[in-house]
Amino acid sequence: MRTRVTIRDVAKKAGVSISTVSRVLSPQVNDYMREETRKEVLKAIKELDYRPDIRAQSLRGRGTRIVGLVMPDALNPFYQELAYVLEEVCYREKYGLLVCSSKNSITRELAYIDLLESQKVDGIIISTVGLKEIKLNNLVGKGIPIVLMDRDVPGANIPVMFTNNYLGGCQAAQHLIDLGHRKIACIAGSMSTLSSINRLKGYTDTLQKNGLEVDKKLIKEGKLIYEDGYKLMKELARKSSDGFTAVFCLNDLVALGAMRAVQEDSKSIPSDYSIVGFDNIYLSSISNPTLTTIAQPIKQIAQGAFRTIKRAREKGLPKKKEHRFWDTKLIARESCRELVDN
Repeated sequence: MRTRVTIRDVAKKAGVSISTVSRVLSPQVNDYMREETRKEVLKAIKELDYRPDIRAQSLRGRGTRIVGLVMPDALNPFYQELAYVLEEVCYREKYGLLVCSSKNSITRELAYIDLLESQKVDGIIISTVGLKEIKLNNLVGKGIPIVLMDRDVPGANIPVMFTNNYLGGCQAAQHLIDLGHRKIACIAGSMSTLSSINRLKGYTDTLQKNGLEVDKKLIKEGKLIYEDGYKLMKELARKSSDGFTAVFCLNDLVALGAMRAVQEDSKSIPSDYSIVGFDNIYLSSISNPTLTTIAQPIKQIAQGAFRTIKRAREKGLPKKKEHRFWDTKLIARESCRELVDN
């Protein structure tokens, strides 16, 4: 069996010291090194097929160039797309990405964070399902860069990347109102998450701003999954006497489930009901009919989270809590129609 090539082997082949090889491998620029020397070292690395020991580099304070991502649900297309975009951002910066799914379990989330810490990752991006500030502040105290996404933890001195979920709720409701809808139902998520709370508040505030009643009977709370969208739309449809003509769903999976429920009852979208989702996942653009939705700026969120980790590695952890917000955008498609008679 072939023995592992070491940095000593590279130095010997290139005719330089181990410290010179180490400087070539460093991500920092070495303008004072002769270009001929650099080329000889890189040639030796290629010929020997040398792979640096990332763990050893991290022990010397250079980092592993690996970022961890802990997300609540790997089956949710929004998080799949977020991981996809974040991996692309990391790849362009010559970083790796370790993706972990907590499956909405705080026990699994804590286990994965401990695992990533043991792997000496350069930072961890977390969409938490229930972390407490003491755990997060403990990680920061160890010098581990942490970024929260979409879900804040009060008391934790951690940068947070937010979509402006309140604006998104306002945009969804206002779009339906502008189309002439006056009775607008809502299939909401758990009120234990800030994103759901703010989306719902945007919806209710916009109804009130337009002089419309907020009918609590038309607000259904459940999990933000396809199955609950289907089930809760069935419940709403049974109360057809309430006269609602549109539904705002707090994510696209819920909206797609609601669309299936309507179509199974031999009704159509948007003729019988207009439906708006949230997230702008890929499936929303190919559903039948295509789904009007609120787009989250996934690319900007991923870039912001990565740059925050990288900046913390290079310049130190921020001294105060940071919040970064990105605005949402309405994507109008085929699932909504204008009411001629209000």
